Amino acid sequence: MTYFEGILLAVIQGLTEFLPISSSAHLILLSEFMDSNQNLFYDISLHLGTLMAVCIYFRADLIEMINSVLDHKSLFKNLLLRQLFISCIPTLSFGFILVDLIDGYLRTSTVIATSTIFFGLILFLATYSKSHKTRIEEITLIDALIIGFAQSLALIPGTSRSGITISAGLILGLDSKTASKFSFLMAIPTIGAIASYQLLSSDVEFLIQYFQINLLGLIVSFIIAYATIDFFIRFINRIGFMPFILYRIVLGIVLFSLILS
Repeated sequence: MTYFEGILLAVIQGLTEFLPISSSAHLILLSEFMDSNQNLFYDISLHLGTLMAVCIYFRADLIEMINSVLDHKSLFKNLLLRQLFISCIPTLSFGFILVDLIDGYLRTSTVIATSTIFFGLILFLATYSKSHKTRIEEITLIDALIIGFAQSLALIPGTSRSGITISAGLILGLDSKTASKFSFLMAIPTIGAIASYQLLSSDVEFLIQYFQINLLGLIVSFIIAYATIDFFIRFINRIGFMPFILYRIVLGIVLFSLILS
C-alpha cells in the first residue's frame, strides 16, 4: 500500500463512517479498484481514528457517564450508558457468530449494490415517520434494543451502520438530530469492540512494520471523521437525508450496470 492509497482510504473511512452511505462498501470497492492489499493493522488504525473522533466530539456525554459510574459505583445508573450497552449487544453477538459467513460470501459487488439501494429506500421511507421524541432521554430501553437489532444489519456490506440506525430511530419517532446523535454514540462501543477484536487477532510485529502509514491513517481518519460528525449534526435538519438517499441509489445503479456489462 502506498501513502497515497493509505490517505485516500483514511479519507473515505472518515467521511463514510458517520454518513448514511456505508463505509465498508466504499472501502471494499476502493480497495478492489486500486487492487490494494490492506493490512489488518491499517483497518485498526482507521477504526481507532474514527473512534477517537466520536469520543472527543461527544466528550461531555462520556464524561457524564464516567462520573455517574464513579458516583454511584454502578455501570447501569446512567440511562445513556444502559441504552448504549443494550443497543450494542445484537451487533456484537451476530458479528461474532457470522464473521466467517460475512467475510466469505457477503463482501461482493452484487451484495453491496443490492443493500445500497434497498437500505437507501428504507431510509427514504423512514423520513416520513412522525417525530415526537426530541431528546435522547426519551429513548426507551426497548427502543435502544430495536435500534441495536437494526444496527446488526450493518454487518451486511452496503447497509451503513449510521444509515440503518438512523432509519430505525426515525421510525421509532425520534427527530433527525436525536436519531443521528444516538447513532453516533452507538458507534463508540461498536467500533471499540471491532478495533479491540482486530487488535487481539493480529500480530504486533505488523504494527511496528507499518507504523508510519498506520499512524498517518489514524490521524487523517480522525480529522475527517470529526469534521464529518460536526457537519452532519449541525446541518441535518437543514439538508435532510435526501442527498444521501439519492447518492445510494445512483451508486447502486452504477454498480449493477458494471456487474451486468
